[in-house]
Amino acid sequence: MLEFSQRVLRPNDLFALRYVHDARLSPDGRSVAYVISRTAEESEDEFFEISIEELESGKRYQLAHKNARFPRWSPDGARLAFIGKEGKSHRLYITDSSADVIRALTPEGGQVQGPPAWSPDGSMLAYTVVTHRQPEGLRRITKRVFRSEGIGTIDDLELSLHLVNIRGGDSRTIELGKAVTAGVQPEFSPCGKRLLFMGSDSALGYTWLGGLKVFSLELSDGRVTEVLSNSWFIVTATWSPCGERVVIAGHPQGKATFPYMGVWVVNRDGSNPQCRTTGFIGNVGLRVHHDMPTWETSQNNIMLVPDAGHAYATVVKRGCTEISKIALDGAVRCEPVASGARSCVIMDVNSRSSQLLYAASDLNSPWELYLSHLKRGEEKRLTHLNDTVLSTWPTMKVEHLEFQSSDGMPLEGWYLSRADRKGPQPTVMFIHGGPMLSVGHCFRYDFHLLAANGYGVVFSNYRGSSGYGEHFMDALMDDFGARGFPDHMAAIDAAIARGLADANRQGVWGPSAGGFATCWIVGHTDRFRAAVAESSVTNWVTFYYLNDTDVFVHELGGRPHEIPEVYRSRSPLAYAARCRTPTLMLHGEEDARCPIAEAEQFYRALHDVGCKTELVRIPRMNHMGDSDGPLAARRAQNEALLEWFERHL
Repeated sequence: MLEFSQRVLRPNDLFALRYVHDARLSPDGRSVAYVISRTAEESEDEFFEISIEELESGKRYQLAHKNARFPRWSPDGARLAFIGKEGKSHRLYITDSSADVIRALTPEGGQVQGPPAWSPDGSMLAYTVVTHRQPEGLRRITKRVFRSEGIGTIDDLELSLHLVNIRGGDSRTIELGKAVTAGVQPEFSPCGKRLLFMGSDSALGYTWLGGLKVFSLELSDGRVTEVLSNSWFIVTATWSPCGERVVIAGHPQGKATFPYMGVWVVNRDGSNPQCRTTGFIGNVGLRVHHDMPTWETSQNNIMLVPDAGHAYATVVKRGCTEISKIALDGAVRCEPVASGARSCVIMDVNSRSSQLLYAASDLNSPWELYLSHLKRGEEKRLTHLNDTVLSTWPTMKVEHLEFQSSDGMPLEGWYLSRADRKGPQPTVMFIHGGPMLSVGHCFRYDFHLLAANGYGVVFSNYRGSSGYGEHFMDALMDDFGARGFPDHMAAIDAAIARGLADANRQGVWGPSAGGFATCWIVGHTDRFRAAVAESSVTNWVTFYYLNDTDVFVHELGGRPHEIPEVYRSRSPLAYAARCRTPTLMLHGEEDARCPIAEAEQFYRALHDVGCKTELVRIPRMNHMGDSDGPLAARRAQNEALLEWFERHL
C-alpha cells in the first residue's frame, strides 16, 4: 500500500496539464506564434490561446482571444491570421505582429474549417467553409458510407473555398457543393495563380482512412482539376517551391487499410509519381497511440517543403518519432534532424534562417516546443508548460524490453512503474490501437495514473505496428486475433522474466484494436485477473455493417456474405463463452468508428456464461473521446479504468 504522505494521481489531475497544438515561425525567424490549450475543470471549459514570443529577448504576449487556433504569418511577417471560435462560430481573424488590434474577416455564424493560407504577395487569404444544411422532412440516403465519426451524416454538408482581400475586405466564394464535402488545407501555388487542396465526396474523407483526393483550382476561371484520385491513400499534399510539382505524404492504395506511408513527388498534373522513401524503415506521420488532446495537431503537421530539393517530415521509427530531411531528387536520402528517445512533430522550417520548429513529447512529459538550428545542430527548448505540475507527481522509471514471439519474431516493449517500487509489481498490459499504430516514447496520462497508484504498465509494438518496416506492419494481415495473441503473451512474459511484473497479478487493457485484442485474449486464456476493453471491436459482421468506414474489408479478404466463416472465426464474440476474466466494456455512446453495439454484444455474451462484467457507457464520447472529447468524458474514462483494476487486480 502507498504511504499516506506520498502523492497519488487521480483522474482529475489530468486537467492540470497544458499542451502545444500549433506553432509557426515569423518569416524573419525572430518570433514564433504558438497555440497552448488549458482546461478550467470547474467550468468544464477548454481554452486555446495564441502567444507570440520574440526569440532573442524572450518577450512574450498573448492574443486577446480565448479560443484561437491555426496562427499563420503573412509573407512579410507584419500580420498574423488565425481562426477563432465564438460560441458555435469559427471565424477568420487578422492582427498585426504586436497583436494590438484584432479584426474579423468573416461574419458571425460561419464555420471556417482548418488553417487559412496566405497568397504569396500577402494580399489575400484562402480558407474553407463547411455548411451543414438541415433538410426538412425525411432524409433520403443513397451512399453506402454516409456518416462519419464526430460529424454525423454528410449528405447535408457543402464545402466552399473562399478568398478574402485583406485590404479592401472584398471576398470571392467558389462553391464546390456536394461534389467535395470534406476539404483540408488550401495552399497557394508559388506563382499565386492556383490553389492546391485535398477533398472528398465521401464520408471517408473525414475519417483520414482514405477517400481524400488532391485538387488544383485555377483562380482565373475557377476550374478544378483532380491531381490525384482516391486510388491513393493521402494524408497531406503541398506544392514544391518550383510550382510544377506536388509533394504528398501517402501511398498508392493496396490491400492494407493503413498502408505504409512515404513521401512521393508527382508532376502538377499528377503524372510521374516517384517515391522518395523507398526502402526507408520509417513510416511518415505520427502513429504513436497517445491520449493527449492533440490528434488534429499531428494530422495537420506531417510534412513541409521549404525548398525545391527537400521535404521535412514527421516519421515514426521503432517506438520513437523523429523529423527527417528527405531528398526530393537524385538518390534516396532520409536524414534525421530531430530524434532521440521521444516523439517529435514538425511545426515549421525556415530555410533562410536554418531554423526547425517542432514539438516533442516523451514518456514523462506532454508536448513542449523546441527550436533547432539545422546547420549548427543546436537545440533550444522554448516552453516549460508542465514542469511545475510534473514535479509534484511520483517519479517514474522505464525499462526497455527486447524479446521474441513464439515464432521467433523479434519485438520490443517498455515497462513503466514508480521509481520507488521494488520487486515484481501488479501489472497492466496495454495494447495499442490501429492496429497499425505504435507505442513508445510519447506521453500517456493514463499510464502515469495507473503507475502512480501502484501498477506497472507493460506496452509493446506487436506485429502490425508502425515504425518497423512494411513487412512487419503487414505481418498481422488477415488474422488480427490469432497472429497478435502470441506477441501479447510474449510481452507480459518478458516483463515477468525480468522480475518486473507479478506473475499472479496481471491485467490487460486496450482501446480500439487494442480493445479487440483484449476481448480476444480473455476468450483464449484465463491468466489475467482483470480486463478493460475500450472502444472495442468484438464482431466483424456487425462492425462491417454499422461502422462509418469500409475499414478492414481487404485485411479479412472479403465481405461477410462472401466469407461468413472467416468473419465468425476472426471475431472475439465467437469465443466469449470461454471467458472467466472480470471484464469491463468501456465505450463512448457517440462512437461511430466502433459503434457501442460492439461492446453491448460482448457484455451480454459474458453475462450469458456468468462471467463478471460491467458496461460503462460514456455520454458525448466518440472513438477518440478519451483523448480529445469533452472533459467529462476524458475524466470518466480514467475513473472507470483505475476503479476496475483497483477492484479486481
